[in-house]
Amino acid sequence: MKGSRAREFGVRHKKREIPAVLWMLALASLINVGGLSLLWPVNSIYIHVRLLQSMSTVGWVLLVYSGSGFVGSLIGGWLYDRVGPTWTLAGSSVLAAAVIVIPALDTSFVVYIGVMAAFGLFCAIPFPVLNAIASHAWPEGGRRAFNFLYVSNNIGVAIGTAIGGLVAAASFQAVFFGICIGYLVFVGLTLTLFRRPFLQAYRAGRHQRSATTDRVLQVGDDGDVQNELHAPIPWGAVLLVLMGFLCAWSVYVQWQSTLSVDMQALRYPLAAYSILWTMNGALIFLGQPVITWVVRRLPVLTLHMLVGVCLYVFAFGLLLVSHAYIAFVAAMILTTFGEMFAWPSVPAAASNLAPPSKAGLLQGLVGGAATLGRMIGPLYGGYLYDAGGIHSVLLFACSFLSMPLLLFIVFHFLTKRIVVVV
Repeated sequence: MKGSRAREFGVRHKKREIPAVLWMLALASLINVGGLSLLWPVNSIYIHVRLLQSMSTVGWVLLVYSGSGFVGSLIGGWLYDRVGPTWTLAGSSVLAAAVIVIPALDTSFVVYIGVMAAFGLFCAIPFPVLNAIASHAWPEGGRRAFNFLYVSNNIGVAIGTAIGGLVAAASFQAVFFGICIGYLVFVGLTLTLFRRPFLQAYRAGRHQRSATTDRVLQVGDDGDVQNELHAPIPWGAVLLVLMGFLCAWSVYVQWQSTLSVDMQALRYPLAAYSILWTMNGALIFLGQPVITWVVRRLPVLTLHMLVGVCLYVFAFGLLLVSHAYIAFVAAMILTTFGEMFAWPSVPAAASNLAPPSKAGLLQGLVGGAATLGRMIGPLYGGYLYDAGGIHSVLLFACSFLSMPLLLFIVFHFLTKRIVVVV
């Protein structure tokens, strides 16, 4: 009896212990996102104010940027499955660093469109790679592995947006050079400090795939026996969660497009906008005990998605009735808790749905869905803003959030067995 209890405790302890490679992934994500997020608070403002383009045009430029990012996410997942992590991460980051310095040297609007197309492609490649490494490095971690990366990403966002807003107030050109430096640091660490642990996780995933070739398992209630390695992807469930993710992201991204411009129109300084994102990152870090407490008592991924989307509705509804700065602060707090519930749950669900040989593919699709949301959000947001101001944007956002709610509910009934590992 004592021996069985000791073994049970040992298994639980092993599942809760965070592998060392995940700390490396967290550092990699922080640096990658920290450099990239220098651009996020100022991109729409730069196009609208410095390049003198309408908000509709801003939406089209961000459409090009995000469309390239969608392709980059798919390429990143494909390269991870076939080439591995090291050269995929290093090569894409070198190209991103080379491209992003061009606007600092040439302020032509046409050139900026080309830069956004190329940069969107290259900067999106690392995200599915890092997620796939996490799924292979800590497969028993479930949602916690992706939540760990999510927290580190948002610490990077907090640092990057705070620095980006301050730097942009002095010089937009310095922002582009700063992003370049961030990517070069990431490349250096990828080829040195991160190289061995990332390769070990990748090889562990390959070993898992080869080890399951001769293993079979029961799938479904009808008793059909299939090879785990070649088990089909449940595309119906995957498409439901991806479409819900896309719709939710298209609303969330209004914070980075129409709401940033609206705050400028309301005469709030750029620093006030950057503070919101710094608060976002800090709250994501400090709010983890609350999220962990809730997740352990409601260990169902789809419930986390639904709670997150409902909090988005409350956040954008609040901005419908007030444009005071305290309302923006409260709305950002609601949005932050919403994303803490929703965003890590989607890649975790995709990981649970993926056969071992398709981890990179499905994480690439998750990244692609988020990118498509970031692509269409500024487009429709820009048109609505030009036509009816921020009120039209917020009213549409609150109504449109019914779509991800519906899609996640249907997904829940198709995949009731998907639960969080806590």
